[in-house]
Amino acid sequence: MRRIVVLGGGFAGLIAAVGAARKLAELKIPRSDIAVTLLNRDPWHAIRVRNYECDISEVRLPLDAVTGAVRVGAGGGW
Repeated sequence: MRRIVVLGGGFAGLIAAVGAARKLAELKIPRSDIAVTLLNRDPWHAIRVRNYECDISEVRLPLDAVTGAVRVGAGGGW
């Protein structure tokens, strides 16, 4: 099996991983042939709209919740 690995679960990483998964689905390439995995330092995606905020717990989304609807595996804690 081949793998596409995206490092970083920020906005750019999410867009890259989801875009790769959509293209593979569009081309009808089975998941067993090519897997898309998103690796991030933390197991969540933080929507940080104001960089001065110290507590961002209210704007954290588990990566699995974001990537679960598409064919992207997510891993945190590298």
